[in-house]
Amino acid sequence: MSDLQHLPRRVILLSDLSKFDYLEKAIVESLEQALYRLEVVLGGHVYHVNEKPGKTLTRRSIVEIQSLLTPYKIHQMYLRHLSSYDEMIGHDINTGSNELLVPLGNFFAEVEAGKDKSTQH
Repeated sequence: MSDLQHLPRRVILLSDLSKFDYLEKAIVESLEQALYRLEVVLGGHVYHVNEKPGKTLTRRSIVEIQSLLTPYKIHQMYLRHLSSYDEMIGHDINTGSNELLVPLGNFFAEVEAGKDKSTQH
């Protein structure tokens, strides 16, 4: 289970991310077939990213979300998937997490002298 699951979610506008020196984590969450949204971790807090007030940022591909993050320094980037498979086949609801958190590279990161500066430490 992710260390972020127990933290309350706040909301931040995409345009407000520029107020921070860097993003600790960017998490692209898979919602359903080809639909993704973005969460970021800033100062130990988890934020759902909105495009404008009241409108969650969603895109049809991971690459589309990564392209929006081009201007920002990101320490870690992940893809999150939560499966409802157990419920779909009639198993009891699991009290634990079935979260899959996969590290992603930043597709649009600048590469300098063969070294990726963007997301990985």
